Amino acid sequence: MDRLRDLAQAHNLIVIEDCAHAVEGEYHGQPLGTLGDFGCFSFYVTKNVTCGEGGMIIARNEEHIQRIKRLALHGLSQDAWQRFSDRGYKHYQVTECGYKYNMMDLQAAIGIHQLARIEDSWLRRQRLWDRYQKALSSLPLTRPAEPDPETRHALHLYTVLVDAERTGLTRDTVLEKLHDRNIGAGVHYLSLPEHPYYQERYGWEPDDWPQAKRIGRQTLSLPLSPKLHDSDQDDIIGALQEFCASA
Repeated sequence: MDRLRDLAQAHNLIVIEDCAHAVEGEYHGQPLGTLGDFGCFSFYVTKNVTCGEGGMIIARNEEHIQRIKRLALHGLSQDAWQRFSDRGYKHYQVTECGYKYNMMDLQAAIGIHQLARIEDSWLRRQRLWDRYQKALSSLPLTRPAEPDPETRHALHLYTVLVDAERTGLTRDTVLEKLHDRNIGAGVHYLSLPEHPYYQERYGWEPDDWPQAKRIGRQTLSLPLSPKLHDSDQDDIIGALQEFCASA
C-alpha cells in the first residue's frame, strides 16, 4: 500500500481499496479501507459481518460521500425517506444516472449489532487458524503464509494447496472425501481462464496462465467460523490426516 499510494500521488490517481473480506484487517496499525480514497466492504452472507447481502463504501472526501449517496438511490437529489415528512411532500430531481444500491433498514439492523462482537469473533477465528497451522504442519499441504509484521490479517478464509504429486490425491478428490463426511469445504477460486465466459469472450485458455491454473486447481478452503467448535475442527484435521496417510 505504501508503494501504491506513492504511485497514485505521483500520477494524481484515485486509490480504491477492495476490503470485501477484510473488515478487521490493519496495515501498520491503520484500518483497511482508510488507506486510499475509497474503501469497499461486502456484507454478503459468507462475510465476517453480514447483512445477508449488500455492502458499504467509505470515503475521505465529503463531496464523494454525497455523490455516492445520490448514485446509490437512482441519482435522486434527496434521499427517499426525505421526500415525505410532516412538512408535506417534497419534489425530487434525478441529477444523474444512478443505481438501486441502497441498503434497507432491516439489513442495516442485522449488520449493526454484529459490530459489537466483531473483535470476539476475530479472536475465535484466530484461535482456529492457529490450530490449523500447527495441526497441518506435518502434512504434505501448502498452508497459508504467516501475516507480515505490522499487519493484522482478517482471517476470512483458511486455504491450503493440495498438490497431487506431494499428497497423492487431487484437490477435488479431497473435496469429495470431506463432503462425504459432511464437512463443508469449498474452493476460492478457480482461475478466470477456467470459466467459459472468459474463454468465449476473450479466447483465454487455462494454459496461458499456468501458475494461476495450478493454484486454482489446488486451492481448498477449510471451514473457518466463530461458531466452529473445537471438536468439529478436530474432525476436519483428523480427516485430512487420514486422507494423506492412506494416499
